[in-house]
Amino acid sequence: MQGKNFGPLKNEIDLAQLIATPPIGDCPYTLFLGAGASVSSGIPSANGMVREWQKSLYKSLKRPKYVAEENFEHWLNGEYPTWREQKGKEYNQSDYSLLFTYRYQQPLERKNYLEQLIEGKQPAFGYVYLASLIAAKRLNRVLTLNFDDLASEALVKYYGIKPIVCPFDASISEIAVSKQKPKIIKLHGDFLYDDIRRFDDLRNSARMQSYFPKSMQENIEDKMKEMTRGYGLIVAGYSGNDGSIMSAISDLLKNPEYLTYGLHWCLHKPRKSEQSVEIPPKLIELKQNYPNQVHLYEIESFDKLMEEVHLECRSQLPHVLVQPHPHNLVVEFYESVRGGSSEILSDQMRQYLYHFVESLEKIRTPEYSIIKAELKWELGASQRAQGYEEAALQFFVDGYALLEEAMTQNLPIELKMKALRRKSGLCIGIAKLIEKGHEVPTSTEGSTLPFFDWPEALEASFKVISEGFEICQHPEAEKIPAPFKRTFSFNGCCAYSLKGEWESKEKGLNKLDNIEELAQKVIPYIRHIKSLDPEGEHIPKLIKDPDFNYLYENSQILKAEINQSQVLA
Repeated sequence: MQGKNFGPLKNEIDLAQLIATPPIGDCPYTLFLGAGASVSSGIPSANGMVREWQKSLYKSLKRPKYVAEENFEHWLNGEYPTWREQKGKEYNQSDYSLLFTYRYQQPLERKNYLEQLIEGKQPAFGYVYLASLIAAKRLNRVLTLNFDDLASEALVKYYGIKPIVCPFDASISEIAVSKQKPKIIKLHGDFLYDDIRRFDDLRNSARMQSYFPKSMQENIEDKMKEMTRGYGLIVAGYSGNDGSIMSAISDLLKNPEYLTYGLHWCLHKPRKSEQSVEIPPKLIELKQNYPNQVHLYEIESFDKLMEEVHLECRSQLPHVLVQPHPHNLVVEFYESVRGGSSEILSDQMRQYLYHFVESLEKIRTPEYSIIKAELKWELGASQRAQGYEEAALQFFVDGYALLEEAMTQNLPIELKMKALRRKSGLCIGIAKLIEKGHEVPTSTEGSTLPFFDWPEALEASFKVISEGFEICQHPEAEKIPAPFKRTFSFNGCCAYSLKGEWESKEKGLNKLDNIEELAQKVIPYIRHIKSLDPEGEHIPKLIKDPDFNYLYENSQILKAEINQSQVLA
């Protein structure tokens, strides 16, 4: 992949090798984190929040009964820029800052929103890998724009290391930068409790000087100077749309005392393979002005970047995850990975996750059985992808047997949804392997499945999906993470498509006569996926899923529904 006029970009492996080269303890690079680093832990990105607020604004101004995607996009490209110019010209705010302050006008309202956003979120793989690198003395300085405390929580929880944390409104002069103790420095960028320019405009007043002796911009610059004096800066999960930060970085590049190990900027791969990686305009300018100091990397995600560095540096995973622990940290970490991540787990992450969970083999509570069944599914899917179909089928059958046992008990709604969600996927996985000619084995513990041919396996999946889908509509399920609820609809779409494909194959037809009848069963699932997907990512993923291909290609009703892109307001 090539960046704009800069030729082929480097990747995670190049950056990992760079970090692993200096002697342990040198730590010549400071890590700078933006919102993208916390997405896999269930915290939305800045772009995701902007999209949500834009839709909220559209509903407020237009009051539509339904939010039709094409109408929203037309408004976004037409009327929104005019509204934005009128509202934002006074302070030249970013979309993020403008929409945030418009929607939550009082500082306490914004504070409450942010606290609600990060409440209950736990560090996922990226932060555990980061903590392992800090524990291994490969990194020891982190600058972060994020409001969460995931980096410090990972260090304390998994390694027992308490870092020095410098809040956004504290002076960096209080921190001994040269000491080896890990340091996490909070910045706020253009916006936290109020717009930075308003602070700067008022900084000469006696009241403001007593609260902030320096302007917010000066505070940011001081922190970034201390964290990059004689060091390099690695930027990850940050869009580059924050004027105060980009201005500070630009000033650092002008002075040879700072960024002596260069500026290393990580850019996320675009969702569509044919698209070029997007480079922020200010970063393009910096790269053109300082070509030998600014280095660009194309990465899949923050988690994948940290994984490559973790593997290259051979840092150790936390003992509390590898070994049984009385506080159930294995379960807590597992839930943070499965509940918040929209990223696809790499094979290495999957193996680590299985390694953590296998320490729980002797525990037979429903919660652990559901976790084990989830991992059986993950490992079976991995085996199937590598061509080991019989091994995959055994994993699927074992997972199904675990869930059958767990669901004999009266489960709370969240556990029941997790069990049903995974059971639906296991039924489909088993059906696909039966259809390919494999015989269903007994589980490793001797249990026999209640079905032996693919129509029975698909029928079992329909029952499970229907039950889970019904629970999703219940008020008690409101706080269940969207990925859990979305899976029922996703699996329903694929199961009905496979039913149509296999029946047509048996009858020797190109298209079933009742194809539109099957499509009608899928439409409620399509609408449910859209209602849980404000960024519009998952319908395109469904369309690309080969299990859904038959129904999508042959049903006109379904194509019309998807192209309408209507989401209930």
